[in-house]
Amino acid sequence: MIIEDVLIVGAGPAGMMAALYAKKANKNVLILDKSMPGGRIRSTYQIDNYLGFGQVNAEELVQKMINHITDSNIRIEKALVTKIERIDSSFVVHCEKTVYYSKAIILATGTKPKLLGVENEEMYTAKGISYCAVCDGRFFEGENVVMIGGGDSALEECLYLVELAKRVTIIHEMERFTASESIVEKVLKHDRIDVLLNTSVIKFEGHESLEGVWVLDKKTDLSELIPCAGAFVYVGNNADTTFLSSFMKTDQTGYIKVNQEMATQIPGVFACGDVTKKDYRFIVTAISDGAIAALSAVKYIDHLN
Repeated sequence: MIIEDVLIVGAGPAGMMAALYAKKANKNVLILDKSMPGGRIRSTYQIDNYLGFGQVNAEELVQKMINHITDSNIRIEKALVTKIERIDSSFVVHCEKTVYYSKAIILATGTKPKLLGVENEEMYTAKGISYCAVCDGRFFEGENVVMIGGGDSALEECLYLVELAKRVTIIHEMERFTASESIVEKVLKHDRIDVLLNTSVIKFEGHESLEGVWVLDKKTDLSELIPCAGAFVYVGNNADTTFLSSFMKTDQTGYIKVNQEMATQIPGVFACGDVTKKDYRFIVTAISDGAIAALSAVKYIDHLN
């Protein structure tokens, strides 16, 4: 039986930074992730606030991170973690096809898109409804699409989509956008972006694939059908922690509570990045958390030894 020093669940910026710092401390490190490394950065087109890079393509930034990991001889394995348990002083990490053992755990699973929870959403997911404009925008080139949401992510991806689509309609249930003023200004100036504020989505409609979105004007209480081939949902995120239900407590929304050392209530278990309960979720805060979590895990392991 091989026991890793540090096992990291999640290969986003937080998880990869944690791996680098743990490896630098001469610990055996393994990263597990259910999908491709990079986390939610992959759902973004462009990043313009990462120190030292200026404006950078998100995919380019992710690739540089991955290269740093592989150049450091850190292993990343694709595996869906289903359960974690503690046996004596070690942790057992159960995946769909195998089991791993570790002295310390760092949870960096990030978040997953929040669903609208309206009629036919599940039916048309991947058949017109998407939660990632960068991933799926190319399938709607020359088509009319809608963007549902009013935050920075929604409007940034709307500006990306409008370069591909014929026309983009933004649907936002509040009276004003929550995105930064600079992004809002760009959106409002664009002649191929329509805006519906104070409007909520009530139903998706179509045959074999999505053909339209029914919306309700909250002021007039009148509904109408917005014809479209694609709908992109950007209404927030949920912590990706359902697999932890039998292992540890989270807050009511699924986020993990940590102290300033990124330690959870379970000795030897640390968490970092977007999965933790915090006010700000950016790439820079994620990698900072990852470094702290790794140093704390190293200290914990050295104390055990």
